[in-house]
Amino acid sequence: MANWSVRKILTVTTILSIIVGGLAGLGAGTLAPQLASTSSQPREIYLFPVELPFNDTVAGIPHYVFNPSMIVVNKGDTVLIHFYQPTDESHSFTIVAPYSKDVTLPVAALTNIPKTDISFVAGTAGFFVYHCKFHPPTMTGTLQVIG
Repeated sequence: MANWSVRKILTVTTILSIIVGGLAGLGAGTLAPQLASTSSQPREIYLFPVELPFNDTVAGIPHYVFNPSMIVVNKGDTVLIHFYQPTDESHSFTIVAPYSKDVTLPVAALTNIPKTDISFVAGTAGFFVYHCKFHPPTMTGTLQVIG
């Protein structure tokens, strides 16, 4: 390589930075509408009760929570929740209108983990609380419908 002056190196670096930055901006501008698209899609969620490691009798509150505790979908999405129940207590997935679902799964056995599928179209935007009717107030979550 020839002897390059500091000025020449800075000029080439600046030109390359402008080109790379422009290409990155072009790419981001092209992809952004696709990433922000709110077209209806199927959304598949796996939902489990999780037992936290503390004595619920001593604490005075249930030691169960939902995982995940936040479900985010777009308005118009078809939501399919696979609800599994691997614990030694019954649990429910209960959500009020406009989605109105109330499903209870029994205690898990050594050879059987109860499971059900809950399906609906997310037609109303907003925040909607889902909960287990057997373990309030700790076993709650939020469905966020964007749109």
